[in-house]
Amino acid sequence: MHKFVPLFFSLALVSLLPVASAHHGFASHYDPNTVIRIEGTVKQFDFINPHGFLYIDSVDEAGEAVVFRCDLMAKTQLIRRGADESLFPIGDSIVVEGFPARREPNVCEFGTGYFADGSSFTMRSPESAKTQFAEIETPIVSADTDIPILGTWIRASLYDGSGTRPTGMDSITEAGEAAVAEFDPIADDPVVHCKGASPVRNWGAPGLATSIKQEGDTIIIHHESMDVTRTVHMNLTEHPADLPHSEMGHSIGRFEDDTLIIDTAAFDSGVIVRSALRTDQMTMVERLSVQPESGDLQISWVVHEPVYYSEPITGGQLLKRTDQEFGAYECNPE
Repeated sequence: MHKFVPLFFSLALVSLLPVASAHHGFASHYDPNTVIRIEGTVKQFDFINPHGFLYIDSVDEAGEAVVFRCDLMAKTQLIRRGADESLFPIGDSIVVEGFPARREPNVCEFGTGYFADGSSFTMRSPESAKTQFAEIETPIVSADTDIPILGTWIRASLYDGSGTRPTGMDSITEAGEAAVAEFDPIADDPVVHCKGASPVRNWGAPGLATSIKQEGDTIIIHHESMDVTRTVHMNLTEHPADLPHSEMGHSIGRFEDDTLIIDTAAFDSGVIVRSALRTDQMTMVERLSVQPESGDLQISWVVHEPVYYSEPITGGQLLKRTDQEFGAYECNPE
């Protein structure tokens, strides 16, 4: 019998706290306190970025035929988990436990899928609502490299302490609150439109790599997420006048010992991260350095958004060095 059944349980607060930042706002889209069980057959599997979709032929509570859509992590993240387009064979029986969408019927965030042969695949644990990412092995790198920050880096997980919760968000102004009131966290999310949003968001994308290279008088930062490329001009001490504003702004940089300091201005109006918004008055300073003990890349940043926030917004990330292949994201708008 192919059907879906709602399963209700409470999650501990400690599990809920990090969930809201996952999957470009998991808790904004889905109910992390409710698990539904869907039984059916695989109708379609879209193996794409910014995340995949699994369609299941099933029946609803009234016994009527219905197609469920379960949203998955990004194709790139699935590949790092060892998956490919054959993960869900068309026509095969499947049982999925997932989290129901808040605003759309017959839609869920994929939790665990159980296959007819007895195997299973878990993306987000139904018990804790935590996403599972690929394990990252850090390669051994010579310590005598001229510029330690160069190389390929990755945030391995949302739950390993590699990201700090931004501070300063509570200083939002009346203008900021008015802008947020007009912002739809689903329809207006830049990620669903295949946009990078801001440097803050791209540093924090779990399971996706970032490449840092030196090319002449520039440092090139290439985020695998959304195929975003940033150019840091190392031969400039100030931003040129009358710069065109853009999503990632204009960056100039300098080294203090082994720390790269990036000053960015000329942002367009948009999103900093999640539902934190910005005007074209925003500026940002980032500091990148390699921790001597762990070899991890430490990113700390300070955002000044004088219209929407009365205080600076600060945060940071730790990324691990990786030798995994850097792939094209090739995002498909949702």
